[in-house]
Amino acid sequence: MKQDPDMPATSIAPTDSTRIDSISDFNLNDYVPFLINRGATRVAADFGSGLKPHGVNITVWRLLASLNQHSSQRIGELSDFTGIEMWTVSRVVSRLEQDGMVERHRGDEDARGVIVSLTPAGRTLVEALIPEAQRYESVILEGFSSEEARCLRTLLDRLFENMRR
Repeated sequence: MKQDPDMPATSIAPTDSTRIDSISDFNLNDYVPFLINRGATRVAADFGSGLKPHGVNITVWRLLASLNQHSSQRIGELSDFTGIEMWTVSRVVSRLEQDGMVERHRGDEDARGVIVSLTPAGRTLVEALIPEAQRYESVILEGFSSEEARCLRTLLDRLFENMRR
């Protein structure tokens, strides 16, 4: 079979019997990327509903919580830690700065680097949101033992690190 020049090459030839077997055995209910995305979509929608009365969405929460945990971060560090695209982080940080929730300043060792940190108003907002975040986490982990919850956190961290490579 001739390779279409516009299509990327695959590592498995179309006539490979293992590929045919794996296609017929493919079950979306066992496919980890699907399960993660499905869970994350549900979490974002449900937790987002709890954040809405505070005028915050999931992206804003993740950035504010990260700054609360790390005191201050560069835009790239915020992007890496939260898994949010850098252009989105930059855009949201600009809006948060206009709203008085964060401030930007130049780094001491590298004047080109911009560091973002929470303002007192931003810290107050995060502190008001943390109980909602904790309540929602308890909903997510309902029925999990402490050991299962710890294991889940460890596995999700490992998954994230695998995807950073």
